[in-house]
Amino acid sequence: MSLHMLVQIPLLVLAGLFAEQAWHGFHRQKAEPSIAPQPAHWSWNELGLPGLLLVSLVGAFWMIPKALDDALTDWRVAAFKYLALPVCGWILRASLRHSNVVIKVFFLGNFCWMSAIIGNVYLNQPVRLCNAYLQDDQSWAGSGLIALAIVLPLCWLLAEVKPIWRFLHR
Repeated sequence: MSLHMLVQIPLLVLAGLFAEQAWHGFHRQKAEPSIAPQPAHWSWNELGLPGLLLVSLVGAFWMIPKALDDALTDWRVAAFKYLALPVCGWILRASLRHSNVVIKVFFLGNFCWMSAIIGNVYLNQPVRLCNAYLQDDQSWAGSGLIALAIVLPLCWLLAEVKPIWRFLHR
């Protein structure tokens, strides 16, 4: 369970995130510099809100113990996992590019809060929540989700402060 939630699911999301980054970089290099930039227009992902909401909903779905059990026993749920999570990574990267800092902080805080709460539930439940995993693995997953809820905002803060620090010391 801990490997499923803390390794496999994040790696699938990261695969989609890096694929979108590579795709965006490829198309930015391919664009002709002589063409003037087009004026901004309304898109389906205005300010990144719809994309970040979708990613949050899919992330919340994969925190449900029944979804984790079904991913091991039902091929349709497993196929959904292997298709939806890389797509969510792709949408996450595109949405973060369009969103401002306030929106990023809101959705990051929401994800970290969900991770901490479900991690606490996994730690403090005396019974197994997932039938396919052992009680000890449930405790590891709970501890890992709480650690993720602490480490992820710190990493984001370091990534956001670094460009500001460079700008201030020019």
